[in-house]
Amino acid sequence: MRRHLVSLAAVLGLVALFPASASLQRRAAPAAPGNAEPQRPYVEERGGFDISGPYQVDPNWPKKTWPAPGYIWGSQGGVFPESADKVFLVSRGEIELPKDVRIGPNFPGNWGALNRGGATGEVPVFRNTILIVNRQGDLVESWKQWDSLFEGGRGPHQIYVEPYDPERHVWIVDDMNHVIHKFTNDGKTKVFTLGEMGVFGPNDDLQHFNRPTMIDWLPDGTFFVSDGYANSRVVKFNKNGTPLMWWGSLQPAKGDGEFTVPHGIAVGDDRRVYVSDRFNRRIQVFDENGNFLDKWPSGYCHSLSMSRDQHLWCYDGDHEQFVKFDLRGHIETVFGRYGTYPGATWGVHQISADSEGNLYAAEVFGGRTQKFVPKANANPHDLFFGRELPPKTPVKLLTTAHPATPASTTAAKPNPNAPIPNFAGTWAFDKGRSQMAASGGMGNGVAEPPIAMTIKQSAGEIAIAMKYESDGSGAGDAQGRGEARPTSATFTFDGKLNQVPDATDPRPQYNYKRIATWDGARLVLRTIHGLNNIREVWVLEGATLRMQRAAQTPGGADSATRNLIYTKGS
Repeated sequence: MRRHLVSLAAVLGLVALFPASASLQRRAAPAAPGNAEPQRPYVEERGGFDISGPYQVDPNWPKKTWPAPGYIWGSQGGVFPESADKVFLVSRGEIELPKDVRIGPNFPGNWGALNRGGATGEVPVFRNTILIVNRQGDLVESWKQWDSLFEGGRGPHQIYVEPYDPERHVWIVDDMNHVIHKFTNDGKTKVFTLGEMGVFGPNDDLQHFNRPTMIDWLPDGTFFVSDGYANSRVVKFNKNGTPLMWWGSLQPAKGDGEFTVPHGIAVGDDRRVYVSDRFNRRIQVFDENGNFLDKWPSGYCHSLSMSRDQHLWCYDGDHEQFVKFDLRGHIETVFGRYGTYPGATWGVHQISADSEGNLYAAEVFGGRTQKFVPKANANPHDLFFGRELPPKTPVKLLTTAHPATPASTTAAKPNPNAPIPNFAGTWAFDKGRSQMAASGGMGNGVAEPPIAMTIKQSAGEIAIAMKYESDGSGAGDAQGRGEARPTSATFTFDGKLNQVPDATDPRPQYNYKRIATWDGARLVLRTIHGLNNIREVWVLEGATLRMQRAAQTPGGADSATRNLIYTKGS
């Protein structure tokens, strides 16, 4: 009998619930002047989901007034506010709108809303790559004088205003070109470039990066770089840009103190260095000298940023959510939702905040940067949780740190006037002595090197005929582009960039761009094709050709840097 009474009460409760829900659904929207539609300034104010947590998106920031006619924002690499009135954006150029697209009146202006895939999948024009906007979203300035810096890569990766610097220098990371640029705050002068344009180095090379990603500083100007997509390390520099040490692993790895794509980095007031080990889906914690201290699971953390109240903000690409951690790894706030409409996000690559608590998010896939403003009724506890004090018990330090030595910071340079050796002949790939792909085979797409080469060389050029183990066809994707592998290539020795049209895609941005350089000891051959970037370093030792080959596509997972051996035929 009691069971029946309980069931009856449950039924009556449900009956009572539905009319209340229906009345909520029929509730009139706020009145608007005249015959205008009710005002709906923020998408998260309606419906049953709290999309942006303690924040509300400003749907009109920034005002997208700068792309050329027929073009749209490209992939957005980074955003950093010097103040609420001066916000730096870095864009990977502009993308031409498809000819078959009809733009409706409600189009929000970003590539992701076209439903044509992510903005990283298109070849951009490098125009308006460094921008400054104000709090209203108006364009204040475009550093067009530096657009050409990003040719040969994929555009800027991140941007920062150095936090402890009274001159407020601006730093920009260019991952595909393997460099970091430092500018005066007005953009008139490039103070210096760390690394060498287009030249990469392995983990124990302190003169070169291999696709660096992020930076953060100590108050004395010491800074740390996560390096990165192809290397597996953190590099520590003094305030003048002199490398001091590195830590990590010579190859991608999963052990404590090791990394597989260290993408984000943040430094706390405790002088600890927090690294988002992205492919291992964890955050690792070190002291400033590379000693391992702690770790916790984080998801696929694209961006890592330290807040003023000493919390870590991470953007988790697995769930397209913002996550706030205390410095022991406890989650205090989570919000966000995948989408291309205002307030939702897709592939946030850098997050930052100004002194007023406005949150900024640059999207590589969605192709936009959004500004989130604190809600008037936001609970401050959603933003400023206290944290536990670190344990007093000393722990045994585990370290993978390698202090800099004179040999690693200064390298003897060869004589560039030395003659170029003769590489002519037939060359076969030596599987027994070469570094194979992670899968154990030759690799896929542009990461697959030739299985055989026939080389002809004259005083002015080198011509290469190539065969591939997989099929040798050079076939591309379904549209005949993107992964194409040519069966022949010619490089001239005049140091100039030469272009040859791609027979499968006549658009100029898919031309094969080739350049050869000789430094007195190494022949460097570089090929740019759409978004793909191949760099080969050749060293001839008698009948052995040693090749360091980096085949890089926009995503770190597709990058492959390998040491290969070819032997000369009789």
